[in-house]
Amino acid sequence: MFTTILVALDGSTQSIKVLELASSLTGPDTTLHLVCVVDPAYALDNPDDAFEQQQYPAAAAEQHHAQDLIEQARQRLGLACVRTTLSGEPAEAICAEARRIGSDLIVIGHRHLSFLARLLDPSVGSKVLDAAPCPVLVEVR
Repeated sequence: MFTTILVALDGSTQSIKVLELASSLTGPDTTLHLVCVVDPAYALDNPDDAFEQQQYPAAAAEQHHAQDLIEQARQRLGLACVRTTLSGEPAEAICAEARRIGSDLIVIGHRHLSFLARLLDPSVGSKVLDAAPCPVLVEVR
C-alpha cells in the first residue's frame, strides 16, 4: 500500500476523477498531498496580505482560486490531507514536491491531445511521466 500520495489538481472536470482514483488507493497509514500549481507570474508570498491584494489583484485572485480548489477537494474527500499551492512550471513543480515529500505515487489527469497539439505543447502529464521520482498513475477517463 502507498503511504504518501501526491495528487495534482488543476480544476478541470477531470480533477474529480483524479481525486476519486487517489482516494481509492488510500489505507489507514496513507497521507494524501493535494497540490495545485500556480503560474509563477501569479505567485505571491502572502496572498492574504492587504497590500499584495491591492497591488496585485489578479495574482491574489489566482492564488485564492488554487487554495479554494484544494480546500474543496479536501472537503469532497472528507479525509485529513496536506494541502499545498506551488508555483512554477507545473510538471517541474509537481516532481520537485514529490521528491521533497518522498512520495510513493503521483496521481494526475491526462489531457487528450492530438499528435500535433502534443508536439506544440506537451501535456503536463507527459512531462511528469518523464521526470517523476516515483510511479505515476494517470487518470484517463
